Parts: sequence; C-alpha cells; structure tokens
Amino acid sequence: MREIYRQTIHLIAGILIAFSVLIFKKLLIIPLIISIVVGIGLYFLCKKYYIPIISDLLNLCKREKEDGKGAIYFAFGMLLSLILIDDINAIFFGILVFAVGDALATIVGIRGKIKINYFGKTIEGFLAFFISTSLILYQFYGIYGIFVALISAFVEFISKKIKIDDNLYLPFIVAFILSIYPYKPQLSHIPTFCSIL
Repeated sequence: MREIYRQTIHLIAGILIAFSVLIFKKLLIIPLIISIVVGIGLYFLCKKYYIPIISDLLNLCKREKEDGKGAIYFAFGMLLSLILIDDINAIFFGILVFAVGDALATIVGIRGKIKINYFGKTIEGFLAFFISTSLILYQFYGIYGIFVALISAFVEFISKKIKIDDNLYLPFIVAFILSIYPYKPQLSHIPTFCSIL
C-alpha cells in the first residue's frame, strides 16, 4: 500500500514538473540548480538530524531499502536535459513518459505473476510501461513514438542491472531520442491548456 501511495506522489509530481518545463522552458535551469544544491544539503542534514515535516516527507516518499536520493537524481537528469537538448517538447515528453510509465510499471509490477528474476522485474510491469507510454507518444510521434516507448520500457526493465538510478538517465534518454526525430509534433492544444494555468 505504501508503494502505491509513493508512486501516486511520483506520478502527480512528474506530471506537474513536465508541464512546468513546457511553460517555463530554459528559465527553469537556475531554479533547478538552486533546488539541487538545497536538496543535497537537506539530504545530508536529514541523515544526521530529524527535521520536522522535511524528514517525514522524505521517509514517506522513499522506498524502505533506499536512501531517498531519487528526487535529487531526477533533478540532475532534468537539468542535463535542459542544458543539452534544445527541443522543449522532447524534454516535456521525456519527463511525462518517465512519470507515467515508471509509476504504472511499479504499481502493476508488484502484483505481476511473471517475474524475470535476473532483472528483478515482471513482464506485467514492462507491459504497463510500454502500453501507457505508447498511448501518450503515438498521438504526437506516430509509429516512432511506439518505438521510443519500447526502448524506454526496455531500459526501465533492465534498470536494476545498470546500477544507476533511472531517475537520472531515463527522462534524458527519452528526450534525446525524441529530439532527433525529424518531424516535430504539433502540440497546439497543450500550450492552450498551459495558458489556462
């Protein structure tokens, strides 16, 4: 139950962050750098001392066997994308795909029956990631979007063997592959939605 709650937070936060990139674009670079510095400082403080609210939130959002650095890795990955990739739409989808796919893969995967022990993941979780991200990307990138969804689902599936937190590299990988697609998607209704915000 705790993992479902954690992934729900992960999903909502990821979607909000994705839309913030679409709205503020490269203007997020400086706030991101500040957030990373503050986040690292709070991380080490919380390891030694109990800080009301902050320590509670950290304990609530992290997995039992993890140290809670996922948010910092995610911020680093997002910063890397904003600095190295010019296509804001690709960065937006990189974050959105990771937020939705990773959350659903975990929620479905923990109930999955077909587990590949070598990778520590289930086929059901892999399919949840692939199908959900395909539904998102196909609308804007067509068949290429399904191809990217398959790659991202596979990378997430083998992530435990990579030994690097997938928060750091998966959104960047998706954004990079989308950015090299020669036909840029038309996102006319997304900016309209953002202007309402």
